[in-house]
Order: sequence, then structure tokens, then C-alpha cells
Amino acid sequence: MTLSFRKVAVASWAALRSFWLIIGLWLALLLAIETCFRVKNDVIDARAGEQRPSTLVAGDPRSAPWEADFRREFNETRPNRWIPYLYFGRRPNYHGRYIQIDSVGHRITPQPTTPAVPVVRVFMFGGSTMWGDAQRGDHTIAAEAARRLNQMAGSRARVEVTNFGEVGYVFTQEIVDLMLQLREGHRPNVVVFYDGLNDVASTVQYGVPGLPQNEAKRSAEFDMGRALDRTGFARGFGKDMRALGLLFGQSMRQLEVSDWVLSHKPAQTAAYVAADSAARATVRTYESNVELVEALAARYGFTPVYVWQPSLHASEKKLNAFEQRLRRRIEQDPYHSRIQQVHRVLPRMLDSAMAPAAPGRFVDAASLFRGDTLAVYTDWLGHNTEAAVPHIVDAFWPALESATRGALEHPAATQTAPAARRPAGN
Repeated sequence: MTLSFRKVAVASWAALRSFWLIIGLWLALLLAIETCFRVKNDVIDARAGEQRPSTLVAGDPRSAPWEADFRREFNETRPNRWIPYLYFGRRPNYHGRYIQIDSVGHRITPQPTTPAVPVVRVFMFGGSTMWGDAQRGDHTIAAEAARRLNQMAGSRARVEVTNFGEVGYVFTQEIVDLMLQLREGHRPNVVVFYDGLNDVASTVQYGVPGLPQNEAKRSAEFDMGRALDRTGFARGFGKDMRALGLLFGQSMRQLEVSDWVLSHKPAQTAAYVAADSAARATVRTYESNVELVEALAARYGFTPVYVWQPSLHASEKKLNAFEQRLRRRIEQDPYHSRIQQVHRVLPRMLDSAMAPAAPGRFVDAASLFRGDTLAVYTDWLGHNTEAAVPHIVDAFWPALESATRGALEHPAATQTAPAARRPAGN
């Protein structure tokens, strides 16, 4: 009996040792393969980052002497923090040469800080084009507007411009941000909404309008958080095992080997909503959002200005060599090609809807650069060159000037609340 037990124990130990030896060899092989992939990809990425074409085509933003330093600073500011209701925003207190972020996460707009009164406050909302992707701090849309407004105000008054732009934001997120500001007691005199690119992209992405971009990622993050949360009502061995399985699966997805394997899997053809349907839905949602803003404006005493921005997708400008290359890339990509189709049919629908909704305060800048030879776009997403910014501000300047001048001429209506801030993240 004792001998039989010993044989079983020895055999079990040998089997266990063989099992762990196989697992160890498998992990060692996987680690070696993963290391090779990462070394190869790091070398390729490094070479790609260091290489610059000997001849840049006309309009290539890399020709700017400051572009490499700006892009480095931009990448350093990309890590986001969680902001309630808004999902995400820039981390505060960044001070680079071309990008400065203040203590509440807004990109700093150069402007006078004199104690002149009255102070008229202008809030400017939008996505990355308002934030200033590819633009130095004193060349953003907000900075250009601040220069003009303070020149108009003269030395006896001051216009304080706050850039609320954030990468990826859609119109609805901006309204929520404005509501949070109003709830905190911050009172603007003029509010500018500069939108279009992200709203159309989101509609095409999901087939329905009004959602933030990449909402599927937020949903997946929520589900993962619930699965890993040990403070919730669901407890037990089964949940813990599912959580471990989820962590293992996510760990495997971080491997370069996994990316290589998945790259050989046939890609599924995405089905996108028809361009006319997407355009009509986007216009309906945009119009409904404008109604909400108009109600807030009536209650809190500010003047809203709405700007539909120009896009490379449907621009009728004379494209330079670099923009032609970007346009070809758009037309070869099914997702961006559908976005292009929406941008081409949407403006006439929007103009008709907005004429009675915000008379004199809606600016359709979609055709702003028609026939122009100016270098306007820096990438296929539609970000703008610094040279294009004054022309963009020209497009909505009459509406902005009129609204701001009205606030300056009625000092009693100006607000004295402290500078705007975003709610603290959790």
C-alpha cells in the first residue's frame, strides 16, 4: 500500500514537473518571439521617425522648422484624465515652448492680463481644430480671435478668451461642458461653437448622430471595469475566474505577436449608413443642440455664435501636392469616403435649418477656401495650417465682433465671475 502510494506520488510529481516544463518552454518561446517582433518594430519606427524625405511636396507640414518640436510637445500632452460627464480632457499644468496647458486643463490663449474693465468673456468650444492641433499657442483660432477682440476693445476694456477646445469633442459634449461652467457660476458674454468634422465622423461611425466619438471604447471600458470590480454586488469564485480570464485575454492582446496574427485575418467589410441619411440625421441633431444653447443663452444672457467648419473631405480649394495626396487617401478609405459624401450633401441642408434658428449667428464656412491656393490642411482629418487660421476667423468675425461689441457697449451686462474651469476629475 505504501509502495503504491509512493509510485503514484512520484508519477504525479513527474507529470507536474513535465507540465510546468512544457509551460515554461512555451512561455520562453513566446517571450523570444515577442522580443524579436518588438525589436524589429522599434527599429522600423525609429527609422521612420528619423527619416525625412529629401524633397517635401508642396504643403507638407514637416517643412516648418518648429513642427518636430511641436509634435513632440503635442504627444507629451496627449495622456488624458477622466472628467465627469465629458469623458476626458488634457492633464493640467504643461508648459512647453509651443503648447501651454493651464491648471484646469485648458490650452492657454495668449492675451492681455491688464486690470482694465469692463471684462467681456468669450468661451470658444470645439474639437482639435479649435484646440489647435498643428498650431503653436499664439496661432490658434482662439489666439487670433483674442488679438482682434482686444484690439477692438482698446485700452479701457478687456476681452478674456478661453479655449475650451478638446481633441475629439462633438457639439453635444461642448454643450455639457458649457452647462457645467454655468452651474459653477461662470458667465460668458459670447460663446462660439466651432464644429462639423467630429459630428459627421461620429454619425458615420455609429449610424446614428449625437454620440461622442469612439463610444464603443467607453462601453468596453465600462464592461471591463464592472468585470474586475470586487466591490460590486456580484462576488464569488466564478466571477473571479472570469476576471482572471479577462485579464489574461487583455494581456495577450498587448503582444506584438497577436497584432501580427490578427493582421492576417481577413478584414470584415464595414457597412455605413447612406450619406443622405447621415447628413439629415446630423443636421437634425445639430439643430436640436442649437435649440438647447439658445435656451441657455436666453436664461444666462450670453450670445452664441455657431460655425460649421471647412473640411478637406469636401473642400473645393485648389489642392496642393500634399493635400492631393491626403485626398487620395480619403477616397481609398471606405470610412472616410463616406464621411466625404456626407460633407458634400450636408451644407445645403444645414443652411436651410439654421437660417431661422440663429439668424445672423450661424456661419457656414464649408466652402471658405473655394478656389484658393493657400496651404490649408495638415492631415487627412482636416486640421489646419497656421496660415489658414486668419481666414477661418475672418469667416465668423462679423458675428463675433457684433456680439462682443454689444457686450462692451453695455457694461452692466458683462459678468464678473472668476475665470472658467473644468470640474476636477475623479
